[in-house]
Amino acid sequence: MKKLVIISIILILALALWFNRGGVDPIYKKHTPSQPLHENYEPNILWPKTEKDKKIAGEASGVAVNSDGDIYYLHRGSANYGGEEIIKEPTIIVLDGQTLEVKDKWGKNRFSSPHGLEIDHEDNIWITDISLNKVYKFSPDGKLVQEFGDDYPFYMEVALRIRNKLSNFPTGINKYTFARPTDVTVLPDGSFVVSDGYRNRRIVKFDKNGQFLWEKNKLGTGAGEFNLPHGISSDDQHIYVADRSNARVQIFTHEGDYIEDWDQNELGRPFGVEADDQGSIYVADGGDTLYPENGNGTHQIIILNKDGQIKQRFGTYGHALGQLNIPHDIAVDQKGNIYIAELQNNRLQMFERK
Repeated sequence: MKKLVIISIILILALALWFNRGGVDPIYKKHTPSQPLHENYEPNILWPKTEKDKKIAGEASGVAVNSDGDIYYLHRGSANYGGEEIIKEPTIIVLDGQTLEVKDKWGKNRFSSPHGLEIDHEDNIWITDISLNKVYKFSPDGKLVQEFGDDYPFYMEVALRIRNKLSNFPTGINKYTFARPTDVTVLPDGSFVVSDGYRNRRIVKFDKNGQFLWEKNKLGTGAGEFNLPHGISSDDQHIYVADRSNARVQIFTHEGDYIEDWDQNELGRPFGVEADDQGSIYVADGGDTLYPENGNGTHQIIILNKDGQIKQRFGTYGHALGQLNIPHDIAVDQKGNIYIAELQNNRLQMFERK
């Protein structure tokens, strides 16, 4: 009997070691000095401005600009990250691109923990929800058009939490089930790529009808591997992924072939990424506030060219006008104005190009 117990213990330990192979810790970089607000930009808090809006303003999650220059801002109202209750407040705030005044509010009683926001080439609005584990497509006037993602089995969250600690633990998850999807980018042909980030740690591409095309789904620090793909964007050639816990941006072709990664210290910890039409890549560095072993880190905006060379960076941690507190997402308009959704300042801030 004693021998059987010993054998059982050895087997359990062996299985635990096997399941735990390949675990990855966050990468911490050497902090570089913050850069003050660049003279070419003027800061402006766009929302909330009124006391009424401040009462409903929650964690800032996403920002995007449509073809008319209107700014769409996504926040969580009275909910927090990972909340399970449906949010009663309007979660989408639409500002007129000319006047910068609020022209619409919608999204109440729709989401639980909205996270990623994208506007495609036809001005459809795409939103990911990390609690509902869905990707939603809305028409330009806010009507639900399509919903993507198989229903999340009741046991999956527990299974994936175990897999987060024991990396090879089997879960049975399929390619159409999202596990806390963080962001989405839509290509000109209507196909879309999702950063399925907090649990699956993958990027996955579907055609315009939602049929699976390919995925990159390996945990690690190597080329094409991920440790929390958090933000995603694309241009006419490339896909850019903010690989947050690996403190880098990874670049792929539209077919999913790895090209390179950018991981210089000055890049900090990318939370959001945006490619514009002029060949620049904008990164929101959310710093290390959510990674308490390393202090606050840099909270900044970085502008790079397509070769990964930093052209400009600016931003300091704080709560005042022009400062940043976990820039969670970033967008840019045709004039070069930059928009930042600040997670812990609960606001949308604009950096107007002079």
